[in-house]
Amino acid sequence: MATVLNVPPTEDFTAYTGLVSKQGDHLTPMVAWTTKECAEVDGLDGLLSPGKTIVPKVADLFDGKLKQCQTGMGQIRSKVTTVEKELRSQDDTNATAISTLFGTSAGSAADISAIPGASLLGNFTDEDVTLKAPSKPDTISTGMIGGVKQALKGGSLIWVADKMYKYVTGSSFIDQLFKPLVGDWDRLMYLHDAYDTLGDACYTVAGTLRKGSWKIGAEWQGDTAEAFDTYLFRWTMGLGGIGDGTKEIAKVFKDVYETITTLVTMIVTKISAAFEGCIKDLAIEAAKTIGGDVAIEAIGLGPEDPLADIAAAAWTAYRMEKIYKKVKIVVAAVNEIFTLYGQIKTAVEKITSGIKAVESAFSSPMPSIGSLVDDVEQRGFDFEKNKSWDPAAGTARIAMLPSVS
Repeated sequence: MATVLNVPPTEDFTAYTGLVSKQGDHLTPMVAWTTKECAEVDGLDGLLSPGKTIVPKVADLFDGKLKQCQTGMGQIRSKVTTVEKELRSQDDTNATAISTLFGTSAGSAADISAIPGASLLGNFTDEDVTLKAPSKPDTISTGMIGGVKQALKGGSLIWVADKMYKYVTGSSFIDQLFKPLVGDWDRLMYLHDAYDTLGDACYTVAGTLRKGSWKIGAEWQGDTAEAFDTYLFRWTMGLGGIGDGTKEIAKVFKDVYETITTLVTMIVTKISAAFEGCIKDLAIEAAKTIGGDVAIEAIGLGPEDPLADIAAAAWTAYRMEKIYKKVKIVVAAVNEIFTLYGQIKTAVEKITSGIKAVESAFSSPMPSIGSLVDDVEQRGFDFEKNKSWDPAAGTARIAMLPSVS
């Protein structure tokens, strides 16, 4: 029978189980957050359409892990309550009954109770968990893209040029330039905010559980106590790993958004330049082909369509050559812009590859178990919130979560 050297007072066991219960309460809105804010795909259309599949999928994975933690909080509370009751009696039967509740320490957990003054560091104080509502900027979809689309509303020149361009090439440059911009690009920053604040919440719950476990562990000695230290160490590290995973997902969305913002800025600039340059030149040349100065003046009058009957235009060899040259210049401008759309497509693909990299942590082998003592002594209870902490290196800790039944 393992000798029980020291047992925490009943009021501390009660305070600790109460703290664990509150962490379960905090996890409830966090679970709901994964199925709503983290799974929001409204506006992921066009080049962003791959997100309609991958975004809900990864949100579902985090939903499952947080639900596992919810169940775990109940099991921790139940096990600690059982241990507290049985430790008051030290017969062989009770010792055997509690010896397997937390598994074994696997030789990995240092004895917190052996550290002088350790019980003064931890406490049973709950910390608020806040999920900050995501914000969606108007930078791309409403701002930059909305601005250049305004030019289409009052730009008869553009429509005239497009009609001639379509007559010659069979395609509309308006469709070619604007259809790839379909979608709500700013949704990516909304998803960044959703995952980023969820990560902060995970870190808070992990830190609160860590300091409470330190407090109770510092008052408790024996084989069961050491097994408890390891068991809670895995829960706090696993919860922290979930936070790391959400932080990494948030970074993926932000990095892709920043890349796309740069590319869309270039696209809008080039479209605007084309409107004022080669497209305007094509419109004027098209009007000359239809009817000279009279048709040119008609271009600026609103709904009138000076190219209503292109087929009846004066298609002399000279005019045809002039039109084809102008169209060729517009085609070159469109192709140049299309290379940027290709870069946007490549950037969007990084959402999928980045998310899959994080997903791999869900099925990776459990990292070597360290020590709660080492973590707290070196970094503090809330070490994940330190700027020096690297979520990319910590995501694998998800695999440390104990199984639940």
